Amino acid sequence: MSSTAPAATRARSRRPRPSDVDHVVASIAVTLLTVVTSVAMCRVFADWAFLDTLLVTGITLHVVSILLRIARVPGWLAIPVVAATLFELIALLFYRPTMRGGILPSGETIELLRIDLRLVWSQFPTAVAPVPSEGAFLLAAVVGIGLVAILADAFAFRAYGRAEAIVPGGVLFVFTAALGTDRYRIGVAAAWFAAALVVVAVLRALHGGGSESWLGRRRRAVGAALPATAMCALVAALGAAVVGPLLPGAGAEPLLETRQTQSDVTEVLSPLVDIRSRLVNRANTEMFTVSASAGRYWRATGLTEFDGTTWQLPERSLDDADGQLNDRRDDAEIVQQQITISRLGGELLPVAFTPIEVAQSDLLWLAETDTLILDDARLAPGMTFNVESDISVPSPDALRSTSASNAPGDFLSLPSGIPDEAVQLAVEVTAGQPTDYDRARALQDWFQTEFEYSLEVQRGHSDDAISAFLRARIGYCEQFAGTFAVMARSLGLPARVAVGFTQGELRADGRFHVLGKHAHAWPEVWFDGVGWVLFEPTPGRGAPGSESVTGRPAEQDSSPTETGTGEPQVPAPTTTAAAVTPTTERDPTARPTPTPTTQPPVTLADTDGGGGGPFGWILLAAMAVGAWAVGMPWLVRRITRTGSTPTEQVISAWHGTVGALQLAGASPPGGATPVEYARRVEHELAVDHRSLVELARFVTRAIYSPSGVGEPAALRAAVLRTHLDRSSRELMPWYRRAWARLDPRLVRQRLVGDRTRRPR
Repeated sequence: MSSTAPAATRARSRRPRPSDVDHVVASIAVTLLTVVTSVAMCRVFADWAFLDTLLVTGITLHVVSILLRIARVPGWLAIPVVAATLFELIALLFYRPTMRGGILPSGETIELLRIDLRLVWSQFPTAVAPVPSEGAFLLAAVVGIGLVAILADAFAFRAYGRAEAIVPGGVLFVFTAALGTDRYRIGVAAAWFAAALVVVAVLRALHGGGSESWLGRRRRAVGAALPATAMCALVAALGAAVVGPLLPGAGAEPLLETRQTQSDVTEVLSPLVDIRSRLVNRANTEMFTVSASAGRYWRATGLTEFDGTTWQLPERSLDDADGQLNDRRDDAEIVQQQITISRLGGELLPVAFTPIEVAQSDLLWLAETDTLILDDARLAPGMTFNVESDISVPSPDALRSTSASNAPGDFLSLPSGIPDEAVQLAVEVTAGQPTDYDRARALQDWFQTEFEYSLEVQRGHSDDAISAFLRARIGYCEQFAGTFAVMARSLGLPARVAVGFTQGELRADGRFHVLGKHAHAWPEVWFDGVGWVLFEPTPGRGAPGSESVTGRPAEQDSSPTETGTGEPQVPAPTTTAAAVTPTTERDPTARPTPTPTTQPPVTLADTDGGGGGPFGWILLAAMAVGAWAVGMPWLVRRITRTGSTPTEQVISAWHGTVGALQLAGASPPGGATPVEYARRVEHELAVDHRSLVELARFVTRAIYSPSGVGEPAALRAAVLRTHLDRSSRELMPWYRRAWARLDPRLVRQRLVGDRTRRPR
């Protein structure tokens, strides 16, 4: 016995310890959930190019976490180490050229990271899935997956959580599901829930400890639970994938429509903001048709003001568009257009530049931007407009013989913060050019030859977006037009950004059919004695009729229209007048133009119960809680009576202050006088003691003085109550502070206190 026992002990010591094996299995399960969460983001991105980066990030962080746990590194040190690893990964994946020795992040690395994160944060409210699989949105996804990996591992193995470990991934998954497309919707949902079930079961077995049996055999805790867990996960995944789509309402419209689709009837032309969503999601949707003898860029508006974040319409007065709009020149080349609306919404009417005269009386005119706006109505299918335009284009020699210095307005202003590289590049690109036209043409040709066109890039034209665009040298019309205009202004060339559509497809019916994929933006430069002249910096695009000025042949998106995706034709009304409902007479006072950066509203869709799925209900519940937290305190304050006399108002202010102090942890007044209570609270809470004593003296005078107090005392008491309420709120625990915004009784208590208690 004595000789065999040590040998048996040595044999057992050579086998892996059960706890180590269990931890490895559990770690693999948590890592698998992060992998599935990464795959689920395919519903947000345009292609699969994002996946490698996310998988490298997630798996690397989990491996580092496992190694730190094996090395028995305490959590207070391990979590910062993993966070530092995430930062190093981001630097290596996105900003390697800026790193010192290819290893250490530099100040430039941090600055570029800050710019990209600020860029995606500013563009998120108007982003429409699918978003580009590179650039700032991919960076944001890497940060998200990195946080999921760090928090999931910490909850699972540092805090000994079970269901808590799936919360980080669950938040990101719900977020992705709510905002993403329908791409692989059923498959990724089934896979994610199956992986989450495995994680919860494995962690429950791991932290529960002990041995259990599986079909009569004694196994380690995780090993005992794993077969049953895998079987349940498989059943759940198959059930979700097979049975889910067959349930009533599974194919209904979502409870909350968070994306724009080509079926939107009332699309909004939000200049620049909506261009990419048109190009990607509604490429084959017919917007409008034009009957004209020649095709041109159909211009909806011109954006003249740049605030460092976006190009916008100016706030100006609108005139009635009755009769002639612009002067008819002797050498004008006139084209008559009949524009019939199919699916284009909003209020801006796209026409050939420059509009001279309109046949309708229900349009408004913004002369500074040459914009036609529908009066008190929105564009709707079947509306028809008749417009006459001058489409003549000056020759390059005529443009070289004039300057660009006397524009009728401020078209040179730029906000502070324009990236230095944009200004320096503008000077370098145009160096040696003898005329303003040659400088504008050199700038255009530089974009055409040195950049690439792609929709799979970050949208935007803010300072950060310009820096990212010039760094990547790839983009689409929004970046080209906005950046050209900024750089032109930095050179002293008056410039603005035009938004509209390319010419569209000329079909057998003799009409130009303009689709969503023809949405476009381009810059215009002012020349004295000539006016605004179109330039085309976007590669793969060229304006018909402007070939001599731009040097670019007429060109647009010529990809074939997918079968079944084009919109049915809307018959044109027999009358030449626009088919609009008569409106009341417009107020002669000016009204502002529509804000160009308004995102199309998110609307509630009609459902027959459950069509939106759990994510829609979660979002609806979150919105309801947010609305309650914002609106309820305001409503309680409106209906709560604080007294009609100064004396009553001072007493209410005292009661509200006492209520707030009690929520912060102060003891109740009991039988103490106001001044005694104020001195007691001095030792209990770190509030402004002098303000509290001052309010206590006001309320003492209000109660005991035969004449009460006056209006000045009531006003001062209200100020003191607000100050003390704010101080008390800062001392409350976070959960009580949050609950105090949701419970109307606590809101009332902070206003007038517990009215059953009166000071002596």
